[in-house]
Amino acid sequence: MKQYLCIFGLAVLLTGLFTTCKPDTLTALQDNEVAVMDKYVKDHNLADFKDASGIYFKDSIKGTGDTIKSGYLVKIYYKITLINGTVIFTSADKYGHNYEEHDFFVDVSNTVVNQSYIQQIAGLHKGMKKMQVGGIAFMVIPSQLAFKAVDNTAAMGVPRFSTLLATIYAKKAYTPEQQKEQQQQ
Repeated sequence: MKQYLCIFGLAVLLTGLFTTCKPDTLTALQDNEVAVMDKYVKDHNLADFKDASGIYFKDSIKGTGDTIKSGYLVKIYYKITLINGTVIFTSADKYGHNYEEHDFFVDVSNTVVNQSYIQQIAGLHKGMKKMQVGGIAFMVIPSQLAFKAVDNTAAMGVPRFSTLLATIYAKKAYTPEQQKEQQQQ
């Protein structure tokens, strides 16, 4: 009986050693994301455009309107891709035409707003507050400010630890006061 216990104990010990030496899959995925994003940033000369929040933000066309703030309703056209170029969200039709603006509520959270997947991307909220109305901006959004370690491959085509690339055109914006006025009309 003692022999069986010794063999069993040795097996448990060896199993413990073996499993602690294996790299964590999620850590490996996150490390890979960081390496791919760093290469993208370096290859596209974006290192100087890193924001304190962790996104890379670059105005393609500087807007001339108000600076967007929390609570604004912004009418946008957008294209959001994975870092490999796969389009996951866009306001354009299959021919690339943008006919209708998408409503984006900056730093607003409620049941209706949160049903939109792009509203759930924290990095977009941070980037939008750096834009002016009428501007077009490009953002590199790390997964920690997007969908993190959640595997959304089936629902939206976004795997775990996916860096997102977003091009946003802020066509119009409405302050909270202007939104209330519109609702009263």
